[in-house]
Amino acid sequence: MLNVPALAPGECQVWWARPLTGDVPGGLAALLDPLEQGRRAAYRRDADRARFTVAASLLRVVGGAHLGLPPAQVAITRTCPDCDRPHGRPALPVAGWECSVSHSGDRVAVAVGRTGPLGVDVEEAASRANAGLREMVLADDERGDDFVTYWVRKEAVLKATGEGLRVGLTEIVVTAPDSGPALVRAHRADLPARATLRTLTPGDGYRACLAALDTPALTVTELDATPLLIAAASAG
Repeated sequence: MLNVPALAPGECQVWWARPLTGDVPGGLAALLDPLEQGRRAAYRRDADRARFTVAASLLRVVGGAHLGLPPAQVAITRTCPDCDRPHGRPALPVAGWECSVSHSGDRVAVAVGRTGPLGVDVEEAASRANAGLREMVLADDERGDDFVTYWVRKEAVLKATGEGLRVGLTEIVVTAPDSGPALVRAHRADLPARATLRTLTPGDGYRACLAALDTPALTVTELDATPLLIAAASAG
């Protein structure tokens, strides 16, 4: 029996895994559907393949536990609004349940909630510490050395809307890193009032944020996914 706490309306769980450590069991690829297997095989680097495998299988495990389905039977869709390729925002097969996935370095985050649309983003700070990226990320009135925190807040919002990088990050204006996370201004006038942001705790060297739309009383719980993945791999 997988130990996945129940969720009430307005609640979200963020499950953390470290795909590049020995704590994550093998055999998780068997949980993936044929489309996911194809995407997994397309990765040339072992590290990229491991991140994708853990992220995709963890979403199936957590989603299935909440919906009462075996992981392999969870019909996750990733329809892209611009093309037929399955690389859009993931969706669970039951209305009222939302999800989002992110991975960077040795962190995988899977968010599942009974909320409005969700977006989660995690970034390895050192890998993004490139001054040349600032012009792509920061609006004219955004300042500060910790621009990776700006980055994850903006990415989380655009993942929640489903627009992703089709909207420039400079069009999304958020609060400064030393302030509580909030959306200040956006390319769509309705978004600041609809978006609720929460700072996450991915560990040293990483920044992460969760965004939810139309969920003002959002409650977030962060959980270690390692025991869950071990149990799921053993059951499979």
